[in-house]
This record gives sequence, C-alpha cells and structure tokens, in this order.
Amino acid sequence: MFSILKAKLHWVILLPMIFLPLVNSSLGSQYWQLNAGELLPVTKSQLSVDSVPVAPALSGDLDGDAQPECLVSKAETLQITNCIGQVLWQSPHGWRVSEALIADMDHDGGNEAVLLVWRPFRPWPADQFMPYGGRIEGHQNLEGQSCQLILIGWQKDKYREVWAGSPLANPISSVRVADLDSDGLVELAALESDYDSNQKGGQLTIWRWIGFGFSLLDRTESRWERLAILGDGIHHWLITR
Repeated sequence: MFSILKAKLHWVILLPMIFLPLVNSSLGSQYWQLNAGELLPVTKSQLSVDSVPVAPALSGDLDGDAQPECLVSKAETLQITNCIGQVLWQSPHGWRVSEALIADMDHDGGNEAVLLVWRPFRPWPADQFMPYGGRIEGHQNLEGQSCQLILIGWQKDKYREVWAGSPLANPISSVRVADLDSDGLVELAALESDYDSNQKGGQLTIWRWIGFGFSLLDRTESRWERLAILGDGIHHWLITR
C-alpha cells in the first residue's frame, strides 16, 4: 500500500477475498433488503442469481474534471492522490482514519471521500454559554477520542472538509454505501457499537442523507461482526454474519 499501484492491486484483488468467506458461508449469515426505510430479512434464494460482492469504491472523480482520484491509506493516514503518485490532500495530524471510500454521499451529483475518523473529542461551541450544555460529553472513549463521519470534497478550487458530523453517540465500523432501495440515491450502512466495548462489530444500522446530515432509518436488534454488500448492477442487498 506504499505506492498507488500497489494500493490498487491490494484493494482490487484482496477486498473480494475478504468478502468471499462471508458470502460463501451461509452458516450464521443473514441477508437484508431495505424496503420503505425498513430493514427486512430475506433468504439467499430471494437474491438475484447475478449478485456478486460489491467492494467499497477507492477511486472516482472527486474534482469534476472527469479524471479519477484515488484514496491511499497508510498507518491510519489517508491521502487523496491523482492515482499516479501525486498527493492532492492528506488527512490532518491527529486524525486516525479507520475507513474510507468514495461516493456521492450528500446527493449533490458529485463524489466525496467518505471518511470514518477518530479524533480528539470536541464539545459543541454552544456548550460554552448554553445553560444545559455538555449533552455530547459522553460521545468519546476513555482516551478522549470520538468517532465521526467526515466528507472531504472539492470546493472553491481545493479539497476541504465539506461536512463533518458531531461526535457519534455510538461509534460505527464496517461502513458501506450503496443504493439499497433502488431509488437512485445511496444510503449508508454500518455496524454500530459502544465506546470502549470489547465486542466486535455491532448492530446493523442504515442511514440516509437528509439535506445536511444523516437520519437513522432502521437498526437491527441483533449484533453482527461483519458486513458486506451484494449487488447485481441494479439491486443491492446486505449480508451480515
């Protein structure tokens, strides 16, 4: 992963290998479909016979010039490159980028880099003068680190943080993006856990962009360790285990 060519090979070849054990083993697996904002369990027989694992996109046009940019990660640092080695943007010092992908997450017609970031907890600025501030004080782990979803996009001729959510009440992992209900707009799927939890994975959650932030559509009661997406080019399904 130290050069962009190696990064491409790593993600193109290895990610399907990560998904295959989850997809090929039905033991303990559950398939899901999003319908009218609700997660519905389905059987494997209800999936399209053409469905295949869909890996997170790590390349795509981020600046609107019809040329692809690439995401390259190294030691929890993320770079946006021109796919031939030139670094166009790098995550700031103090960020630990645990996951990243490219998608039109805010439905504006252009792609963003969707980053799952751990960084030092920051209270809301309004907490300084609100009589009952501190409502997000618990949104951090024992080390004072918060989990946040951040969108990096091309704006005013540079890459910048175009949207950053508040510290999450519950950290998420295994972030996946796809049009899960075939309405032409992507949703975000993730496993939601607890700060300082020793358990892997978490509850399956589905989130939809609502203009300037995300709204929770549904959450499973059960917990899962792994999450993947299957698609046939038109429809998408989630698989958990």
